[in-house]
Amino acid sequence: MARIEKEFGQRSNDDIIREILREYASREHPIGTKEITRYAKSRGLDIKRTAIDVGFAYRMGARVYETEEECDKIIRECQVTEREIVFIKKVPEGRTIGYWMMETISDTEWMFLMDSVLNSKILTKKEADNLANRITFLAGKRFSDMTNYRQRMGNQPYFVGDVDIDEKVSYIESRVLKQVRLIRQAIIQGKKVKFNLGVYDYRNQNVRLVPYGRHGKVLPETPEKYREDVHRICSPFDIIFSNGRYYMLGADLETERRADLKYRLYRIDLMTDVTINRAKAVTKEEVGLSELNDLFEYRMENPYMFTGKVETVIIRIDADQFTQVVDWFSDCFKVVGYDVDESKYYDIELKVNLNSFTFWVLQYSGCVEVLDIGKKGEKSYRYRIKETLEKALEKYEEDEK
Repeated sequence: MARIEKEFGQRSNDDIIREILREYASREHPIGTKEITRYAKSRGLDIKRTAIDVGFAYRMGARVYETEEECDKIIRECQVTEREIVFIKKVPEGRTIGYWMMETISDTEWMFLMDSVLNSKILTKKEADNLANRITFLAGKRFSDMTNYRQRMGNQPYFVGDVDIDEKVSYIESRVLKQVRLIRQAIIQGKKVKFNLGVYDYRNQNVRLVPYGRHGKVLPETPEKYREDVHRICSPFDIIFSNGRYYMLGADLETERRADLKYRLYRIDLMTDVTINRAKAVTKEEVGLSELNDLFEYRMENPYMFTGKVETVIIRIDADQFTQVVDWFSDCFKVVGYDVDESKYYDIELKVNLNSFTFWVLQYSGCVEVLDIGKKGEKSYRYRIKETLEKALEKYEEDEK
């Protein structure tokens, strides 16, 4: 007799068994066929023992083992592309102890993906909720008490267009991610990109994203005759993901003509109306940007996304704050000095973009000191930091006058 095919969307016995194993079984506590059939009956389904021991085990390519060492060996040899791996634990005499299932994405990994999405700096609230639900479906998971915290994510950072999204649709693709893909396509095609670059504006107790042109903001209420074309046309060199945001490294026509500035940085979440232009782009190789071939090194040299020349700097940091250096710069630094017992401070040499590094120094100004190197006096980087701190202090000293 021919096997009756399931209608689209209907769950098969295999689906139910996998769901039961996912929910009730583990490596530490495999469950037998009696328990599987009992859980199936509680769901109103009659699954026979042979459907598990013969049909399901065969179709899933179940791996059999007796010792934990054998199980470890099977796991090491499994392909990373296998979504689900069913295990059958047996005793030496051949009797089955029980079944359990390992998935390519574990519960902890799935929750990490959800956290990354729900706390994203580039997804709107509706986009994040939609993607978290689809990740859950693809991972074959089920929301439980462990994931109820996600409901407390009441909002995301402001993004244009969230109010226009129908959150009831099944699939929402992020505007920012679509723009990232479009820019990468332009890089492959060797074409320029055209876009508006916005800034945030506050009006009538509302935040909004508005284009920024040569003469500043172009607001929706600006009369038509005073508006300007604020589209930018740039050669895209690369895309980098840093501190939770995507940046396009590229050059506009003005930058291409300058010898002192090879590229600019553009936040992709602040872009709107992105299209691929027909004009041929200048490549990063043509402008001599070989440093962009190593994006890891670029991120180490630019803790914040600012353009500028990479130079060597030496800082003195409190020993108990050394972790901050490793967190930001991995092991891409050199310890060139320290106190007698290495308990008070370290002198650390780094290669960084000084425009970017200034903000890092200010962030850790309570435990970091820039030391003189090369240039002295008013031309030194140390003097530049001192001036910046003095200007900041003036804002607070005015209250005491």
